[in-house]
Parts: sequence; C-alpha cells; structure tokens
Amino acid sequence: MPSKADLAKIHIAKKELGLTDEEYRGILSARFGKTTAAKLTPGQSFQLINYFKAQGWKPKYQQKLPGVYSRPNDAQEGKIIALWIELHKAGVIRDRSDRALQSFVRRMTKKKKDHLRWCTTFEKHTIIEALKDWGEREGVNVD
Repeated sequence: MPSKADLAKIHIAKKELGLTDEEYRGILSARFGKTTAAKLTPGQSFQLINYFKAQGWKPKYQQKLPGVYSRPNDAQEGKIIALWIELHKAGVIRDRSDRALQSFVRRMTKKKKDHLRWCTTFEKHTIIEALKDWGEREGVNVD
C-alpha cells in the first residue's frame, strides 16, 4: 500500500494532467493490473509517479521562505528568536534564517539537538544567555 503522500501525489498528478477517471483507471489497469492506486505496492506507486513525470507532470514543492521562523512553542523559544533577530538587525549575525538559527542550536548543544523545539528548558536557558553574552561582547544591548 502506498503512503498517504504518494497517494496524494498520484491524485494531484491525475488532476493536473487532466486525466479523466476512465483514462486514469486504464493506466492503472494496463501498467499494474489494478483499478485503484490504493492497491499499488510502494514500488508501483513510485513507478506511477515517475510515469506521470515523464508525461509532463511537475510536482510543486513548498519551500520555507528565508527568515521565516516556525511558531515558538514557549516563551523561551520566542526569546531566542527575538534575540537572534535583534543581533541580526545590529549586524552581529549575517544570516537571520531559521536554518542558521538551528545550526547555532546544534553547535550550542554539541550536536545533540537538531532543532530548538527539542531542547530542554536548561538548554534553552543556556542558548539565551549565550546570545545575550554575544550581544554584550559586540556592544549591543539585547535584554
């Protein structure tokens, strides 16, 4: 059985290619001997998606815009993001993107945590204090 994501891709491709229900089921029947995509194996769903791509379908991927932060879970996360942005505005941080912040989090947690969300309260406190100290060293008041 294909994943929900693969089924979604298949049905989006069907719609965007303008296939009628009969045409779609004909493709399934001729290529795989099935009448519904839900009965395909994961490998068959992969083949079907590639077939649709060969027919001209181009999947659209959503990308996060640079500098757009995911919504903070708690006050500490909000404080970290606010400090990060303030240090960027002051010229201390060159890249204010979420990716750069997460890279900083990885360094601060000695590569134990890949995302701010997974940090403990103590780790978040340490990150806040590190950002404050960084601002202080650069002569920026970020309290």
